[in-house]
Amino acid sequence: MGESIRAVIFDFGGVIVPGSPSGDGADSPFALLERDHGLPTGLLWQALYMENEGWLRLRVGEGSEAEWQACAHARVAAVVDAETAARVLTSFAANRTPGAAVGPPTFNPGMLDLLARLRGRVRLQLLSNAAPGLEADLRAHYRVDHLFDDVVNSATVHLAKPDPRVYRLAARRLGLPPAACFFTDDLLANIEAARAEGMTAHHFVTGCAGLQDALRAAGVAWE
Repeated sequence: MGESIRAVIFDFGGVIVPGSPSGDGADSPFALLERDHGLPTGLLWQALYMENEGWLRLRVGEGSEAEWQACAHARVAAVVDAETAARVLTSFAANRTPGAAVGPPTFNPGMLDLLARLRGRVRLQLLSNAAPGLEADLRAHYRVDHLFDDVVNSATVHLAKPDPRVYRLAARRLGLPPAACFFTDDLLANIEAARAEGMTAHHFVTGCAGLQDALRAAGVAWE
């Protein structure tokens, strides 16, 4: 008989809160900014994360926010004019998740209720590729730090998904084997890496309802 699930590990941006385009479709923060400023679909996600050396350094605790934004500006300005690029990135910086403590926090529907119901039944962990300061944002802005038994911020531990070592670290910090952990993320590469380490993993593309179905299938009860 296989290992029973004793911990659920959540990505943050794209799962707990709106994040990458893959989980949010036309209503993602990126799609809204692109529509408002007449940018090609997918440009911002690529410029800020997928094709940004500054972000790859920042997410493991190196470099700086200024370097990250400069790299993004250069990428966007190559497609539109420099002034438009500056306006778009200023809007992003004022509303990005995780990171900015402006305005009320926005959560994906059903996620806070699910976290509250799971708490005490299984261990809960956050495993996020994020900039320095995520831990403080969870306390001061999102006010959800109390829902998690542990937070693994890539910038703090200097390891980022999908590096296999970060999944091993996450399980070790919970005091559990990877096979006792259920992981959910909106990026497929991160899901595949978690599975390779022995975790049960769910690709978060159908919202909280899909996650609940996957949890039930894995034997995790909260109702």
